[in-house]
Order: sequence, then C-alpha cells, then structure tokens
Amino acid sequence: MKQYTNIKLPSFEVYQEAKLLLEQWKLVVFPTETIYGLGADARNDDAVRSIFELKWRPQDNPLITHLWYKEQISTYATVENEVQQLIIDKLMPWPLTLLLKKKEWSVSNRSCPLDYLWVRLPSNTVAQKFLQISEVPVAAPSANISWKPSPTNAKMVYDNLWDNVPLIIDDWESFAWIESSVMRVVPDENKWWNALKIQILRPWYLTKEDLEDFFNHELTVEYTVKNPELSPWMRYKHYSIEWHVRIFDELLDIENKISEYPGSKVWILLTRELIQQNKDLLNQLELEKGITIIERWNKQNLASCAHTLFDHYHTAEKNGINLLFVERLTEEGIWYGIMNRVKRSAEV
Repeated sequence: MKQYTNIKLPSFEVYQEAKLLLEQWKLVVFPTETIYGLGADARNDDAVRSIFELKWRPQDNPLITHLWYKEQISTYATVENEVQQLIIDKLMPWPLTLLLKKKEWSVSNRSCPLDYLWVRLPSNTVAQKFLQISEVPVAAPSANISWKPSPTNAKMVYDNLWDNVPLIIDDWESFAWIESSVMRVVPDENKWWNALKIQILRPWYLTKEDLEDFFNHELTVEYTVKNPELSPWMRYKHYSIEWHVRIFDELLDIENKISEYPGSKVWILLTRELIQQNKDLLNQLELEKGITIIERWNKQNLASCAHTLFDHYHTAEKNGINLLFVERLTEEGIWYGIMNRVKRSAEV
C-alpha cells in the first residue's frame, strides 16, 4: 500500500512545519473551502518562481494572495472605495477573491506583475490556522499541473505533484469544490456621478444574483468578457483531461462527433434526469459504441454538480479516457460558474 509521507493531517506540529518550510522559501499545499492551494511566501521571488516551475504555469498568469484576517489587507493593498470596503467587511472570509490596488513592494512582482493584488481570505479553518501561524502572505494557485483539473482533496494533489512538494496538509474534501469567485469594482460609465459597479472576472459561489441582492439592486453587477490583462488565467485552457472534452446539447449529436475521434475511449457525463429520460438510447450507445455512461450530478442538488466535476475529470484521466462528453446546463446562478469551468476545459 502506497505511503503518502508528505500528506499530513492538521496539527500544531504540522503548522509549525509549514511555517518553517515557507521561511525556507519552499512550497506547502493547504486546503481551502474551494480547492487545495500550492502556497509560497508571496513576498519572495525565488519561492514564487518555484510555484510556476512546479505547475508549468505561464509566467504572466498572476497568483492570488491569501491572508488570514481583514486588517492585513491594508499592509499589501489599498481599498479605494466604499463598495470594496463593504465587500471586505461583509463578504469576507468567503469563497471570493477581490482585485485591489497593490501597494508598491508589498509582494513579489512574480506573484502579481501588474499594479493589482488578488486578495483572498479563505473561510476554511485549517487554511486560516495555517496562514495565522505562518505569519506571511501566501501566494497560491490550485495545487495541480496548470491545465489539469483542480484538486479537491489531498490524494488528487499527490496524483499531480507526487513528492515534489514537501508538505500537503490534508483536510479531506473541500465544500465549495470550484475555485473562488473573482471580482473587481470599477466606475460605472452608464450612471451619473462617480457610480460604481462590480465585474465578476471568474464566476462561482458568490453569483451575480447574490451580489445584486446584497446591494439591494442599487449596484450594477456583470459577468465580464475575457480580459487577458486582468484575468490572464482565462487566456489558457484549464481544468481539462489529457485529450478532448466536448459539450453536447443532444445525445443524438454524440454518435456523429465520435466518428471524428476514431479509436477513442469515451465517457459521457450527464445528469440523473437525462439518464432517466433516455435509458434506451444510452443502453444502445453503451452496447454498440462501447461508451461508458457516468451520472455526473443531480439537477436538484447544485452542490453535487460542482463536487463531482473535477473528481470525474481526474478519474477519467487516470482511466485513460481520451474523449469526454459533458452535458450542457443552463447558465444561471451557480450553474453559470459550473459551465464556465466546463467550457474552459473544452476549449481547443
């Protein structure tokens, strides 16, 4: 039986080990309420460089800086308006990242090459304790190879990074299962006199509808188009298996698309509802085409949709699946964030 010697459950001794590793400019994997992060001291060029090297991450893809309490934010970034302050006061810690004006020399330019800082206060208690004891701002992307599915447990981290990271702090499964919502506050050019609006650069747990309700619909909230300068992580293919992910609208479309990839080992991820509605057709695809049908989620349980997505991607790759079909879902509320990840994984 494989012994994962670098995977350890949280304890005071483990937190002290993590602190020492960060002081030595080494890497530590830690859990958050969304995914597991690959962390280094955000202030140190060499430590941050090792994140990019281990992940094979493009150098222009900035890192989120993780802090453990709100008062730290003023050390590294400037809060420029009341909307930003309200988000910090009322919505943090939570699965969200806020784009703020970076203070000069606050963190390594390798971590954030632009004039902005991506600030995150995780709500996971293990992450908070790790950050508190470490006493440093921690730059951390997801703990995986850059184009692979993001890890939601320690074993998924190990399958990506093996023994190349000295410590993986294990807190079982994350609960939000997809990376944090990323947002910024900008002038609203369509309103009078210094009005502001919120742009969601990466959707997820905190949705457009949530923010509209929070601000009593007095503030414009919008999902943004791709912005390769402010959201460089959207420039590259993410979250995918080694070969092909394809989104389908109708099951009948799959037969035609399979012919484009002869000899492929095929899985279909779909909802329980679609399986129940199309049992005969799915049985035919399994028997005649050798396709494996995977129940991906239940539309009545939004959490199951997010929880199983990256796990299924990870399992598919371990099983040598080179063609993965994923059912398209309605892009409203939390569904929007889920389909955002699916579409990013399906990009060529």
